[in-house]
Amino acid sequence: MTPSSEMQSRSRCTKLIMTICFALVLSAAQADTTAPSDDLSLLSLQELANTEVTSVSKAPEGLQRAPASIYVITHEDIMRSGATSLMEALRLAPNLLVTQVSTTDYTISARGFGGNPRAQNFSNKLLMLIDGRSVYTPLYSGIYSDAQDVLLEDVDRIEVISGPGATLWGANAMNGVINVITRPSYLTQGSFVDAAAGNQEQDLNVRYGGRSDGDLSYRAYGLGFHRAAEDLPDGGSAHDGWTKEQGGFRSDWSTDRDSATLQGDLYRAAEQELAGADGSIAGADVLSRYQRHTEHSELQVQAYFDQTQRFGPESGGGGGFVLHTYDLEIQQSIQAGAYQRIVWGGGERLNRYAITNQAELLFEPERRNLALGDAFIQDTVSLAPTLNLTAGVKMEDDPYAGWTPLPDGRLSWQFGAHATLWAAASKAIRSPTPFDDDVIEKVGTVVFLTGNRLFRPEEVTAYESGTRLDLSSALSVSLAVFYNDYNDLRTIEPSAGGLPLFWGNFMKGDTYGVEGWANWQVVDWWRLSPGFTLLREQLTFKPGASGLLGIAQAADDPSSHADVTSSMQLSRAVTFDATLRYVGALPDPALPHYVELNGRLGWRVADAVDLSINGLNLLHARHYEFASSQGGEVIVRSVMAEARWRF
Repeated sequence: MTPSSEMQSRSRCTKLIMTICFALVLSAAQADTTAPSDDLSLLSLQELANTEVTSVSKAPEGLQRAPASIYVITHEDIMRSGATSLMEALRLAPNLLVTQVSTTDYTISARGFGGNPRAQNFSNKLLMLIDGRSVYTPLYSGIYSDAQDVLLEDVDRIEVISGPGATLWGANAMNGVINVITRPSYLTQGSFVDAAAGNQEQDLNVRYGGRSDGDLSYRAYGLGFHRAAEDLPDGGSAHDGWTKEQGGFRSDWSTDRDSATLQGDLYRAAEQELAGADGSIAGADVLSRYQRHTEHSELQVQAYFDQTQRFGPESGGGGGFVLHTYDLEIQQSIQAGAYQRIVWGGGERLNRYAITNQAELLFEPERRNLALGDAFIQDTVSLAPTLNLTAGVKMEDDPYAGWTPLPDGRLSWQFGAHATLWAAASKAIRSPTPFDDDVIEKVGTVVFLTGNRLFRPEEVTAYESGTRLDLSSALSVSLAVFYNDYNDLRTIEPSAGGLPLFWGNFMKGDTYGVEGWANWQVVDWWRLSPGFTLLREQLTFKPGASGLLGIAQAADDPSSHADVTSSMQLSRAVTFDATLRYVGALPDPALPHYVELNGRLGWRVADAVDLSINGLNLLHARHYEFASSQGGEVIVRSVMAEARWRF
């Protein structure tokens, strides 16, 4: 497709979706409907402090007393942000660094180690879950951002923990956990249509929810979008536009004691490539969960199946893979008396994959069955009415590394009605993967790099402390300091003859820093929410290391990033929200710091209809978030009109 025909196609698509938007608005405005709709007003600071979270202890607890650095992105935050994708919604968490590399690719990191592709080191120390289903790939421990989509209207909250969560969530929760939690279907009844169009993106989302009887509810959804290509440094098109369709369902059944959930998703996407034909991704998942509630305990049994496949452009000799994941987990929370709560559980996961090798990038063997087993226990004891001690350990049986203990200890002290101080120490690892053990890279017929069957897990011992304070009815603050001691980080080493290179574990070091955020209700109609992270990395090579590529091979992280969100309720019907973000300079490969702005101006036309103008990257027509020498593209300003209709 030529650039001119691509622009014409994009223009036709934009006009079509804009027509749909206005048709929906006109028909809804003329309808006499009293259907309930979400209140776009912000939660009060007291409501935010009382938000119930589950990611810290795998049991419900108030955010105010949770002994971890956890930020909650609420449903209202997402709806008012103008974000149209899960990756953009994650930018709202100040304890995450989200970097857009291309139209399809984002990297996500917490407390450093966002990766350095020049050394084939990718962001791989963060665990992400969607409704309890792990979405990190066992092939290299990272996250394929283009495969992760949810209907944002159905998201209840996103809990973001910075710092290890391995005792409860497993080995790859090394630097943090992202837990995306969607609403049960009984809270998403009726119909919903969301249509948007702009210079870079066109979206159409639909959902219907209903009930079959008093205890059983359901919903089904579909979404589709086209995102246009970003730019190359010379101003030309990167030709990496893509189109995706996704659908799914959720059904919930509940009584006073029992509840069950069945949900699933199906997606496919075509992704353009600069120098070849389209690549493609596709996948499906189904998850079932049963919960039994009694006076002193809660039992949960969960199972899911996930299929993911990716294939590169055939004209370029691109390979691909198919991955099947089978997972079974059981956990129980027991209230053992008035002052003690025990959470225990275990699980087994089977990852079965087959890789289509390329001439210069291959895996031996090209297919494997990787079984991962675990068992954990965590005990929370109330030492005093305001003092809680939590201690736990997970034993994880990794297919490459064997059994590994992952301990954790946390202390929480509520020293006032609205003030909490906490401290924690924990250990986590990043497990070896096929990319560490089985990969073979060639230049022509020469083997350039190989995996290492003796590759050890990367380790971290983490120490952190923090506080949450409600300084007044209008101001709340969260602050955390951390120190992480890393060992056996991956390096590139030469063999005795120079080639092939291989992966080693010859780097160690520490990181330390501080992160914080606040909510300030300036006046009744205006709230400011600033946040920041300061990070220092001190890495060195261990004795025997070659030092190839220097310590920059471990990561290319800014020393600071910050943001501030302004949320205004200009009238009963009009809202204006904007997030200004700052990301410090990248050291190697070097990239200057940048400042950008996202915003949304919303108008509630009627109880069932919302209109908005959304903008991403408004300060600059073009900017970099990743060094162009490493494949980063120029990110283009995006503006779009959106209409939401609930009935």
